[in-house]
Amino acid sequence: MWRYKIKRGDRLWAISYGLWILPIVYCLLSIACFNSFAGDKIAIDSSQPITITSNSMEAVKKESLVIFRGNVIAEQKDYTLYSNELYIYYADGQQIKEMIATGDVKIVQLNKIATGEKAVYMKENRTLVLTGNPQVKEDCDSVKGEKITIFLDEDKSLVEGGSDNRVKAVVSPKDEKAKAKCK
Repeated sequence: MWRYKIKRGDRLWAISYGLWILPIVYCLLSIACFNSFAGDKIAIDSSQPITITSNSMEAVKKESLVIFRGNVIAEQKDYTLYSNELYIYYADGQQIKEMIATGDVKIVQLNKIATGEKAVYMKENRTLVLTGNPQVKEDCDSVKGEKITIFLDEDKSLVEGGSDNRVKAVVSPKDEKAKAKCK
């Protein structure tokens, strides 16, 4: 009789352990999926032309700087950046060294949207840093924080929270019914 209780208890423990493992595995798989959307999917390609439209443009040759102001739209291949202002710093004549977008920044690529008040792209280390209530969305998934850094060559992202703006991630099931609901 005693042996039966131990075996039965072991089996109940294994079943309950299995029930705990399933949500943990689901969360880990969701985080892996979440990393893929928050990672390198904004493909800034220096071999492709960038078309920029705005209300005005100012070139400051001494500083190797071009400033676009008013309803700025920058398009390259399959992504589009919207902002109030766009500062482009050049190195070696025409090579873009750094881009700074400010005011109602929105970056769109396919079903991914990144928003914030400021976005800084650094060519040297190929990073994109979003600040000012930044948020990245793909389908129903989203993440927001104080600062979002996307490492374009590493398929990696870092979301940092602050004292007033903690990191918040929403990861949805990946079935077709759930995707249809959020669109």
